[in-house]
Amino acid sequence: FGIALAVPTLGFLVLDTLASSPGQNVVISAAFALPTLALVVSLALERRRIRIQAGVGAALVFQRLHFYGIQILLLIFVTISWQTTLRSLVDTLFFASKGFLTFCSGDYCPPAANPILLIIIILWFVSFWLGYGWLVRKDTSALLRLILHCLSLAYGIGFVLYGIYQAFQVLFLFLFGAAPALSDVVGSDASHDFFSPLTLGILITGVYYAWLRMAARQGLIDRRVLILTESAIVAILSAATFCWGAGSIIYNALQTWVPVPAAPVVSDWAVALALLVAGMGYIPLSLYLRRRNSREPATGASPHRGFVLALCGGGILALAIGIAVALYAGVTALFGSPVANWQQVAHSGLAAGIVGAILVAIYLPVALREHLFSSTPKQVMPVASEDTKVDVSVPLSTPDVAAIVLVPSVTLEAILDELLAGKIARDEAATRIRALSDIFK
Repeated sequence: FGIALAVPTLGFLVLDTLASSPGQNVVISAAFALPTLALVVSLALERRRIRIQAGVGAALVFQRLHFYGIQILLLIFVTISWQTTLRSLVDTLFFASKGFLTFCSGDYCPPAANPILLIIIILWFVSFWLGYGWLVRKDTSALLRLILHCLSLAYGIGFVLYGIYQAFQVLFLFLFGAAPALSDVVGSDASHDFFSPLTLGILITGVYYAWLRMAARQGLIDRRVLILTESAIVAILSAATFCWGAGSIIYNALQTWVPVPAAPVVSDWAVALALLVAGMGYIPLSLYLRRRNSREPATGASPHRGFVLALCGGGILALAIGIAVALYAGVTALFGSPVANWQQVAHSGLAAGIVGAILVAIYLPVALREHLFSSTPKQVMPVASEDTKVDVSVPLSTPDVAAIVLVPSVTLEAILDELLAGKIARDEAATRIRALSDIFK
């Protein structure tokens, strides 16, 4: 609680106020935050002095709630600070001092922000966030650690995609002859700011990428599985962006066909195309996941399965909700009680339903053909003899001799050699050895 209260108070209410409005009184905020932060430091030093270690039970639960909960909270603070402070810093250093942007309202012109304090604010939040990430570097709770790190990685990738979308939107507006003003791109209230979210996303993605690599080196997850899992996360988020853009294009086309209340303007098409281009990377990523699943099912099956089921489920939801919305808007209008702007509502629902139907048509057959809805997914089971090794790709509960496919020879010694050489993880080696013993039984 001390960290959750002291860090944002000093960052937002003290340092930020001094940076933008040096004449304001920050004594009350500092008088609360500084003793609270001193209390946190003293408690941490006391804990180290008497060597308190959380073992099991409630102590371990509260320790992980502290480390991971505060880390997520600090990530939110970093996001808020980066989005606001970095804009002010860029404007102060490169634009406001040269008179390119005007911040005055009537006769009042606020004082220029202090760039040194703005840099300190960003470093203040980033340092605490990185510090809590360093504290959990040796945590052996693989499930909790990997889930939260992967979710945070997805959070960063989302900002990267948003920054790319904003950049392409500005580009398309420029190409279509409707370029936004400079204050809309780099101003403090810029509606097309792409630099802040893009750099923030790169920072978050890079940090959690490094922490996940650290977890892989500690044996919490196989490195190849981690790479494919990260690819699946990027592919799912890119696919959502791509589908949003495709739906926007369909909606604009319907609005052009029936322009009620008005046909789409240039900015509407720029938004749709920017979303489509920003998410286009999902296509090669989906092909990559599919190829790795076919070549190395032991490591590629789960990421491929998650990607296919995510898009299939999203398509089903979009299809069901979109058609329901379109039908509701159309039926209420037919019976003389239409909702406000019912044509637009119907077009929105119809666009979502079309995109959902396309996703279902593409990925539902894949899920059914590969039995991805089954609770017992297929797994590779090696069989060894003196001359050949075979993989049995069948549900674990019902081995089937007919599913055997001949592949190059692998023996027990070869499995151990691969393990010692670092080519496979310990868990994968154990799985292969157990499968060998089951086959020979």
